[in-house]
Amino acid sequence: MRLVALVAAALVAKSIVVAWTILGADPWVALVAVSAVPLIALVLCPAVLLRGRGRTAYVIGADVVVSLLLFADLLSARASGRLLSLQLLSQPSGFEGMGSSVLAMMRWWDVLLFADLLVLGAVAISARLRGARPPWLRETPGPDAPRRRQVARVRTVALIVVGCLAAFALQITAQTSDPQFRVVALSPLGAHAYEGYTELVDTNAVLNAQERDRVDDWFAANAQFHQASPEHEDLVGVLEGRDIYVVQFESLEQVAIGAAPYGQEVTPTINSWLEESLVFDHVLAQVRDGSSSDGELLMLAGVYPLETGAAYLRFPDNDGYTSLPRLLSTQGYEPIALHNDTETFWNRDRVYPHLGFERYIGQEHFDEGTPLGLGLADTDLFDQALREIDEMDAPRFAHLITTTSHLPWELPEELQELDLPGDDATSNYLQTVHYTDAALGEFAAGLEERGLLEQSAIVVVGDHEGPHRYAPEDEQWMDGNAGRVPFIVYVPGEDGRRISTSGGQIDVLPTLAQLVGINSELYAEGVMGRTLLGSHSGSAVTPDGEVLTGADGIEQLQLAYEIADLAITSDWFAQ
Repeated sequence: MRLVALVAAALVAKSIVVAWTILGADPWVALVAVSAVPLIALVLCPAVLLRGRGRTAYVIGADVVVSLLLFADLLSARASGRLLSLQLLSQPSGFEGMGSSVLAMMRWWDVLLFADLLVLGAVAISARLRGARPPWLRETPGPDAPRRRQVARVRTVALIVVGCLAAFALQITAQTSDPQFRVVALSPLGAHAYEGYTELVDTNAVLNAQERDRVDDWFAANAQFHQASPEHEDLVGVLEGRDIYVVQFESLEQVAIGAAPYGQEVTPTINSWLEESLVFDHVLAQVRDGSSSDGELLMLAGVYPLETGAAYLRFPDNDGYTSLPRLLSTQGYEPIALHNDTETFWNRDRVYPHLGFERYIGQEHFDEGTPLGLGLADTDLFDQALREIDEMDAPRFAHLITTTSHLPWELPEELQELDLPGDDATSNYLQTVHYTDAALGEFAAGLEERGLLEQSAIVVVGDHEGPHRYAPEDEQWMDGNAGRVPFIVYVPGEDGRRISTSGGQIDVLPTLAQLVGINSELYAEGVMGRTLLGSHSGSAVTPDGEVLTGADGIEQLQLAYEIADLAITSDWFAQ
């Protein structure tokens, strides 16, 4: 039984490490030493019924499985500050091509997470070679499996199971909707068990009358935030009739725009556009487990992401979204999307038709391309986009998803144009951003050669943060991002304007719809965002549900993620 106690203590310690990675030096982390015990004991208790090598094999096997899960949690915590969603693990398409990104999250000292396994393995091998078991694994000699001892073991296991389940039930009553506090209240393993349970009972859920009323009332109340202020009324309809190209710029942070480390512009193309752009510089990244796919859900469908897992993976066939492609279709556009990675990544091939895209071109259908990073080079993406544009009728709408600036930010030396010291995450990141910015400039030049630039609008949005989301703190040497991503609308020939209304990615859709001049009655009660052209604040709420100081409609924003969960899991939009 010493072996069981040793493994239990090791797994509790690992759970604390994961919680500490998520919460930092928060005193509440110490509570995990208690909250982790019930489920770890539940996992290990079958060992009580076993003896000898069977017990040893079971305990070590359980240690391996739980340790691997906690290791995956540790990598996820570094990347997003959250536990890994079990739902993502069940959907391999969410991890296609992500090997290098996962490796970038690893640290050499992670091997210590498996130190107990190394020790146990060494002891077991040594004992096997000696033909004897170590003293601390030996059992007191006695009669061969007497019935009374077996009954005692069964009773012991039954008591452990009942006690652990009762304790875990109490933990569930104490936990909140805050995913970070859930790690403390339930422990990492408990949070996964709770997620598994909710997956079973919530998938394809049917809202009861009270829940449906809550969702309906929330959307109705949110409809008041779509009126432009007198200050910005002149911008309503400024994009009407223009070709619109939304560039989802991988991992682009607000702090990168205009940055010039060591006297070198990181985004010279975008910088040159700012005088003719609407610059929304206080837009929060609001993605959760779904990363880039959550960014698209926010910006294209106007819906907050799920509390756990990705909507693109859990509910790829949800329909009825009041999406940007659908709204633009009412204005005569034929929406297409291009992505220089495999078309099945994040289930986009299944989701995009439900968002209203008439065509989706993944890397498999590019005329040509050079592998670079996660997919093909961003230059290939924009070249293919120009070829598609040549075949399209006005007005044109294309959603373009870049990949070169994706973690782990590896760019061949011959393509690096910035002279930056060191080989840290931020330096490598800036090299890739600079590369994609140049590719974006070539795209604009291609439009100009075709006589299309002056009738176009190029929208640049970041899907989530880069180094401030994924890199170690000591490699985040560009300060001041504060969780923001750029939202820039380049309108050639128009006077630029900087709009510093605080909001989030959820506000991109209603803001663009208003700039196009689409009547708000077509979307006001079907999207969860707000216009950033109003006299009120935007949806200034973080992915953890924290509402920023000064935001309007605080109670509305505090409920936003909860309402999104109800709406998505029940396919409320289609109904």
